[in-house]
Amino acid sequence: MGIHDRDYYRERSGGLFETWGRQGVTVWLIAITAGVFVLQILTTNPNLARRGVPAALTSPICTFGEYDPARIMAGEVWRLVTPIFLHAGLLHLAFNMLVLYWTGTRLEERYGSREFLCFYLLAGTFADVLTLAVQLADLTPATRAVGASGAVTAALVLYAFLYPHQRVLLYFVLPMPVWLLVVLYVGLDVLGVFGAGDQGIGYMAHLGGALFGALYYKSGWRLSNLLPSSSGKSPRLTRAPAPRLRVVPTPSDEFDDEAEEPVRAAVDSPARPQESGDPSFETKVDAVLEKVSQFGQQSLTPEERALLFQASERYKNRRR
Repeated sequence: MGIHDRDYYRERSGGLFETWGRQGVTVWLIAITAGVFVLQILTTNPNLARRGVPAALTSPICTFGEYDPARIMAGEVWRLVTPIFLHAGLLHLAFNMLVLYWTGTRLEERYGSREFLCFYLLAGTFADVLTLAVQLADLTPATRAVGASGAVTAALVLYAFLYPHQRVLLYFVLPMPVWLLVVLYVGLDVLGVFGAGDQGIGYMAHLGGALFGALYYKSGWRLSNLLPSSSGKSPRLTRAPAPRLRVVPTPSDEFDDEAEEPVRAAVDSPARPQESGDPSFETKVDAVLEKVSQFGQQSLTPEERALLFQASERYKNRRR
């Protein structure tokens, strides 16, 4: 695959609506979840809020969609999915959406929008199902809950498997590899399940999400293969596939100004060294891009950064 095939070298144009239409599923999930939270705040019950209940949890939207084991067992099975889009407060929402954006955009680039959407929704559902099973077995107290933490934890664990040496800042201060962050995060959840942490946190849902992320990575599942393929246009949330690389001869190659008949482009056409279509040049660029995919841009040497810049400029000139 050459540099011309990659999404971020495709020329794009359009207004605000076209720009939003091109956004990946990660951005749409964040936008929908934030929109639901705004509706929660706008529909709060002041009387319940004055009794010490967080305002967002007093909304009828929350009452209808929160995780509630008793109501799930009574047949309201949608409560295994809807809690993913509900949150108890602004900090709860901000933390989950920050991690979702950081991990989700990278995972979506790797797996595709359709696959990541399936992964996210099933991860959250799996976390709630596991939590329900543990509560029904009386291993943990049966409590109501909201939040995307299970699905977000699954995305974080999958990200750590794929890019273990990616550096992150714990609390925006302490640098560490992402694999260590996940180990600490899961360890705290294990302690929380055994009663060593704040019981207002869904530790079991976090562990369920972590388990789903690990199983997904180890098994090589492709969840979107279980869905029927669409025969029409691609859904708005699905990124368009990269166009196939093709060679388009320039007018000077197709016709000779002195002759009436077209001549073949290969006749008397000297090879152009170091063009972006040169296999050796493409190989070098692909190697650098693969390094970026595995270790991030900070791992590049000045020479490798210069190579990417050179490739970008040549492709832009080629498109003019």
